[in-house]
Amino acid sequence: MIKELFFKIRGRIKNEDPKIDEEFNVFMKGIDDRHAVLNVKEYLRTHAPSVNGKLLGRIIIEGVEEKKV
Repeated sequence: MIKELFFKIRGRIKNEDPKIDEEFNVFMKGIDDRHAVLNVKEYLRTHAPSVNGKLLGRIIIEGVEEKKV
């Protein structure tokens, strides 16, 4: 059985036109930090504000920190 870990992932959604620069902090579980980042990006693509189903800006990951439970 694969053990899942918990991560705090921080970053921002950024776009030049229209001017968007929003920070986010998300707790996510994954089998490693890369998996958790992929899960966060997928979550943001489907749940962050969008126009016609397209995310308003780029997702920039600024930090990943493993959290002990």
